[in-house]
Parts: sequence; structure tokens; C-alpha cells
Amino acid sequence: MRYRRGALHHLIERALKRNTFTADQPIYVLVVDDLVLLYGTVNHADLIPEAVATVESVAPFLRVYSHLRVHGARAKV
Repeated sequence: MRYRRGALHHLIERALKRNTFTADQPIYVLVVDDLVLLYGTVNHADLIPEAVATVESVAPFLRVYSHLRVHGARAKV
């Protein structure tokens, strides 16, 4: 089954906004062929798998890659 990229993009963004955990996070979505790329920042590390799971629930036939970062997280030296 093939979907239009614009329709998928809309469904994914809507699902992220309806999820109470990810609704207020600046998560951006890019749909390319059968890939979904998530990028932006979140407030807590637990929100990264939450965002990925939300996308997978809407479009389980797509591969989801997260480039999300935790806002304010710093590498340990």
C-alpha cells in the first residue's frame, strides 16, 4: 500500500501532537520514501522512544530514525 508523503507527514505530526508526552516538544518530521526522520530536542531522554513508538503506531510499515537530542544534555568529560 502506498501513501502520499504529504499525507503521511500530516498523520505523523498529528499523532505526535495528540500524544500528551510529545505534544509540546519541538519535534520535526521528515518523510523520505519509506523512511521517517525525527529531529529536534526533547526535555527528557524517555521522550525519544516515546516519539519513535508514536510514529511506529501510525505507520508501522516505515523505518523510523531518531536524531532527537535531549535539551540541555551535555557530554560527560
